[in-house]
Amino acid sequence: MAEYVTVSIPEALVHRARMLARVRRQPVDALIAELLDEALPLAEAAISTEAEDAAVTREMEAYVALHTSLKADYFGQHVAILDGQLVDHDADPAALYQRIAARYGDRFVWMTAVEEEALTMLVFR
Repeated sequence: MAEYVTVSIPEALVHRARMLARVRRQPVDALIAELLDEALPLAEAAISTEAEDAAVTREMEAYVALHTSLKADYFGQHVAILDGQLVDHDADPAALYQRIAARYGDRFVWMTAVEEEALTMLVFR
């Protein structure tokens, strides 16, 4: 079932939509619905993204909290942090990644090189 919605769209965008609809030989409203369907994430994907963002933040904060001890023991190596704990380390980041991917599959694991500072600040000018 379709729901009718009124939206204000810039004239140039409407023109582009009409041209594309002509090329595809479909009504403009069907084209816009199709493009929105392709562009918008499903509700499950949005929830999943929020959970992934929370996991990234949680593991990053754990890494920062552990940094002093990691620096003492693993400076220059790559480490993997999961559930707030060091789960693996290696001088070779590719080898570390392979083990982590095999062990933890799709779970988010914070992997980084242990350097002087916990997080590197990038400055763009």
